Amino acid sequence: MKPFDCHTHLYDDAFSKDFDEVLQRAKKVLSGIIVVGEGPESNRRVLALCKAHKGFLFPGLAIQPDQVHLLTDAEIDAEINFIKKQKNLVCIGECGLDYLWAEKSGKPEETKQRQQETFEKLIKLADEMGLPLNIHSRRATKPVVETLEKLKPKRAILHGWSGTIDETKRAVKLGYKIAIATNIFYSPEKLEYIKHLPLLDLVLETDSPVLAAVKGERNEPANITLVVKEIAKIKNMPEKEVISATNNNIKDYLNIF
Repeated sequence: MKPFDCHTHLYDDAFSKDFDEVLQRAKKVLSGIIVVGEGPESNRRVLALCKAHKGFLFPGLAIQPDQVHLLTDAEIDAEINFIKKQKNLVCIGECGLDYLWAEKSGKPEETKQRQQETFEKLIKLADEMGLPLNIHSRRATKPVVETLEKLKPKRAILHGWSGTIDETKRAVKLGYKIAIATNIFYSPEKLEYIKHLPLLDLVLETDSPVLAAVKGERNEPANITLVVKEIAKIKNMPEKEVISATNNNIKDYLNIF
């Protein structure tokens, strides 16, 4: 049994020179990979890439919060309508809130509001399409949890999560999954999640090409094995149990296997 990577950006230019080699390394150790979009351009790259590697790469489309201030309301609504027409998606992602980019936009309060509105539209879309959300949050874990508690989407994966233990427990109480990434080795909060949460609440991700096990290095999906080893070590259990449990969580959420 091989683990599953629930969040990557394999269309990124970081893979332009050696994509085939990256994919071959991934196929040796992984059962599948979700590739998530960020906006109009990358969403179409996701669809093309996953079509070319159907059965191993699985598409998720959305509007990432750091793109919201770059798009007009009409462009956001047009992209949501485009996503709504797609038939082969496994999630709506990545979407969510990013207050770092809200500050960088030059209009922080306006951008936060537009991020919130877009996030809520995508939550509604996910439930309409019967898909889980693949959620991004940066400097915004509190409003993300509050939004989830208010709207109660059916399914959600919290990617790159850095919330407090209390916020995390509130999220998993709603039935959502916490993605544990390859940055586990320098993210103390990830170690706390592993200690406090059962495997039932966890899935695995790399967020390739970022969140590498070593800061500054390019990440790739094959590195998911490092996450499996660390979780197995912390929970004092065989690696195959970690893989089996997290794969079952993906199976229940995405109907991939």
